[in-house]
Amino acid sequence: MSFKQCSPAALAKGLDETYRAEDWAAKFPGRSYYERHIGVIERYEMAVPTFREFLGRGGMRVLESGCGTGRWMAYFESFGNQAFGVDDSWGPLQVAREHDGAQRVVRADALRTPFRPDVFDAAFSSYVAEHFEDGPEALFREIYRVLKPGGLFFVVVPFNNAFRRFVVNPFLQRLYRKWVGRGEALAFAEFRYTKEEVDGFLARTNFDVIRVLPDDFNLPWFRGLFVDLCDVGAFYQYFPKPLFTFGRFVTVVARLVRACGIWHSCEGIFYVARAKK
Repeated sequence: MSFKQCSPAALAKGLDETYRAEDWAAKFPGRSYYERHIGVIERYEMAVPTFREFLGRGGMRVLESGCGTGRWMAYFESFGNQAFGVDDSWGPLQVAREHDGAQRVVRADALRTPFRPDVFDAAFSSYVAEHFEDGPEALFREIYRVLKPGGLFFVVVPFNNAFRRFVVNPFLQRLYRKWVGRGEALAFAEFRYTKEEVDGFLARTNFDVIRVLPDDFNLPWFRGLFVDLCDVGAFYQYFPKPLFTFGRFVTVVARLVRACGIWHSCEGIFYVARAKK
């Protein structure tokens, strides 16, 4: 079953504002900001071959739900697609407009977007659906609404992998009890889902699953283990530099964990699904 992750209420609002960690961005103004992101995506994201397979021919209208600063939009457009983005946070959208005023981004609730039905060939949602405490089905239904018949849905959510179930989650549960015991308020952060749960969400919202893959970074970067070891170490209060890397000893340990099988320690579970219309 899923694991419900929490954080101190005072920290909760800032946990998903990842663009604030881009201390390099000032050196890459305008479109160079997106060119750098595209280069990082091509080098490190495990999802790249899948996107090249399904979106590489270009000519498609692609929606990103929870687009942030638009880095994935820029990547999809590098194939010759037309990308649109929706996000409910003003901060990352302002960053997007500062770097490229032509970005097709809109501030709106991802559950009630301003788009007409049946207008997109594909939609993408990456590490967004887990933030809805009532579950992701309302989001999936909205994406289904705006997709054309047979439209593709690429969705990534945190995976409740074995390392988390046996190591990270028990530690976090003890930590939550400690915080509550000393009177600290906790806030919901995200769910980490099992494959069976996501299969059910998609089936109930009229999607056929085409492919299921682990989501993480290509070595020498780590996404899942980086997040988890930061959880165990200090709950997001210690971030080694550069991000997603470790010192020599921890890197050896992380590689050994990863060598046991990517599904045991990957950050997310990545689905390619098709709208049944």
